[in-house]
Amino acid sequence: MMTKPLTAEEWGGHYNTSLVEGLMAALRQKEYLWQTQQMLELTSVGESVLEVGSGTGATSLALALSGRKATALDFAQPCLDLAVLAATRLECPIDVVLADATQELPFEDSAFDWVFQAGLLEHFERETRVQLLKNWGRVASRMVSIIPNAASIAYRYGKARMEKNGSWPYGLELPQYSLKNEFLEAGYKVTDEFTIGEEHSLTFLPRWHPLRQILKWWIKQNDEDNCGQGYLLVTIGERI
Repeated sequence: MMTKPLTAEEWGGHYNTSLVEGLMAALRQKEYLWQTQQMLELTSVGESVLEVGSGTGATSLALALSGRKATALDFAQPCLDLAVLAATRLECPIDVVLADATQELPFEDSAFDWVFQAGLLEHFERETRVQLLKNWGRVASRMVSIIPNAASIAYRYGKARMEKNGSWPYGLELPQYSLKNEFLEAGYKVTDEFTIGEEHSLTFLPRWHPLRQILKWWIKQNDEDNCGQGYLLVTIGERI
């Protein structure tokens, strides 16, 4: 089992410019990730949005294409190279910044309307998560965290299975049941918290696995209430 967060080089190995065609096709067809859909719903045209730990840049690119002022920050240059290439080909205005999100962010106070991360905080222990939320809070009055949901049965079982057989590729990953207390400690009033992406949680299990088949059936029967089984935990806060 991997017990440490991946380095910039290791994360960069997951992303390179060969992915650009697939990324652009998904954006053109509006085949958005769950976190991308969520950020499009939360933000408005003209608002400035900072993504901390942007990965492929898919969400920041979608926000920019939809009229937001998007800035993508990552500590792995291949991630930013991919986002820049896609932005250039799509003629999409986007800012990119190479920086370590665990250090002081290179922006002025309240530089953005929103700051968010999707898939970053879960790679750190609790004390560090709170400190990161505090640090990022300096640059925006509204904060959104999107991380794996500890209550998601399919994700948790699938992750444990891959860790056991050595195929888990994402290093230390600590899913959470809630970030409400951590937001409060960091100086944010939580305005909402919920889960999304229950269908995506099934992808962590092999197609043949009986648990995947049972949960797939269950999800279809409960399409109006996912009972907290979404793969991703969304926490939204406003600076106090």
